Amino acid sequence: MPDSATTVSDAERYDLVVVGGGITGAGVARDAALRGLRVALFEKGDYGSGTSSKSSKLIHGGLRYLEHGEIGLVFESVSERAVQSRVAPHLVKPLPFLVPVYEGARHGLETLNIGLWIYDTLAMFRAPRLHRTFRGKKAYDVEPSLRREGLRGAIEYYDCCTDDARLVLENVLDAQVAGALCRSYSEVVALHRDPAGRVTGVRARDVFTGEETEVSAGMVIMAAGAWTDEAAGKLAVGTGRILRRTKGIHAVFPDQGMNLGHAITMTSPIDGRVMFAVPWRGRIYLGTTDTDFDGTADEVYADAADVEYLCASARHYFPDADFRPERVIATWAGLRPLIHDDDAKDESSVSREHELFVRDDGILIIAGGKLTTYRLMAKQVVARALAWLGKHDQAAMNGRALRKPPTKTRALPGAEGLAQASWEGIQALGAELAAGHDLAPEIGAHLAAIYGVRARLLVERIAASPSLGERMQPDLPYVWAEVEFAIEHDLARTLDDVLSRRVPLLLTGHDQGLDVVERVADLAAARLGWDPAHRARELDAYRAVVAGTRRFRQTAAR
Repeated sequence: MPDSATTVSDAERYDLVVVGGGITGAGVARDAALRGLRVALFEKGDYGSGTSSKSSKLIHGGLRYLEHGEIGLVFESVSERAVQSRVAPHLVKPLPFLVPVYEGARHGLETLNIGLWIYDTLAMFRAPRLHRTFRGKKAYDVEPSLRREGLRGAIEYYDCCTDDARLVLENVLDAQVAGALCRSYSEVVALHRDPAGRVTGVRARDVFTGEETEVSAGMVIMAAGAWTDEAAGKLAVGTGRILRRTKGIHAVFPDQGMNLGHAITMTSPIDGRVMFAVPWRGRIYLGTTDTDFDGTADEVYADAADVEYLCASARHYFPDADFRPERVIATWAGLRPLIHDDDAKDESSVSREHELFVRDDGILIIAGGKLTTYRLMAKQVVARALAWLGKHDQAAMNGRALRKPPTKTRALPGAEGLAQASWEGIQALGAELAAGHDLAPEIGAHLAAIYGVRARLLVERIAASPSLGERMQPDLPYVWAEVEFAIEHDLARTLDDVLSRRVPLLLTGHDQGLDVVERVADLAAARLGWDPAHRARELDAYRAVVAGTRRFRQTAAR
């Protein structure tokens, strides 16, 4: 059984209790535990199951933020891109982007060229490659599927792509190694306070069993992301409105033989919003939208208008491609937890900066921010928490020998001990795995690029039981050993955990995993001790998740 199901002693006291197991909460728990603090993290669902696994899956400097004058945010982002490429090269991989420039574009080639020199300079020229400009007909051959009419040229630059769900997971795994208690499917339902109103602990409820646990805390960190306002209301934390949440959706399509060699940076002809077409795991995804959202964060989905917007925008750039709603394999939808700003003119103009709210009652709220800068955000949160604890909880903190957080240099678990901490090192590992274990080259490359050095555990299982090396889908590199690994090593507790975030056939499989879900359920039931009724509930729950990604088809039919 994963560590997230362990029981906490009522008498145990933690320096910090973190509410929320997305990328920010996971980063905070890891940073704090590596300093030597006693940390407990509670997440009401699976780790990263909210916004953190529904991003654009990019670690990037935010080129478009230059246009808004957010130089500091860009510098932070490109600096953190370099850090993540070094500590998690299996999860943060170089990706070439191409910006095609057409007649009448808002920014011409020369303007973009200047902007990218600034971008490269802010990155201290540490991008995988410096940008390049292709003028006139030279641009035609870079990506042949692009519309040629009116094409003046194109600029190539580099950022990085990531597995966002796994980035969260590896932060949780490393936090546990450092001593943090991390519990998924455990919702904080109440705060405890002393007579003066100061928070002294939390009560958490196991989502599956209903069992409740009392935990004492020196301080509570709310890292609830898009749920911040909702969680504050449920826990009677009087904050007022903190967030302006905006919905971003993505749609996944077959590759269609386009063989994109770049992620394409597009400006939608509909509203001028910047969006991307990204080659990903043998598919192409389009994203993203940016629309205000006022509903509950637990129910966010792509509707027909969202999907048609992405399709129409992409068809402008790829006139011969079949970007139609009928061709969509899957969608995902998430909420950006942006800081509320009455002066922002529209959704896209709201800053992506984060903000910390340190309260006198022992609650620290972190809101806003980007996936790319999560490590820096976590460092700032823990530093502010330590300052508060040093002032208000001196008895507990005096004499404590805390360490500086090594998160800037400490590898995440999949890169620990990697001979060459780079994407080239991961590629070499993939070749080694394939050659040494008689695997297809693409499977060795896949395992190395997802699990890093932890892939060696997988291939050992395949060597002992060769059937686990069989593909789950004929056109994808996922193998059955990954299902076992998800449960035994990667803290998966439901079919949704396995098929949405550990082995994401939900987003890549042509049938979204429904064709293999019965066999996956059998494997999970055997390892997690499900009885037939529990197994049936899990199957129903996963089928409902799949239906949610297809909900846009229902809204189109109305």
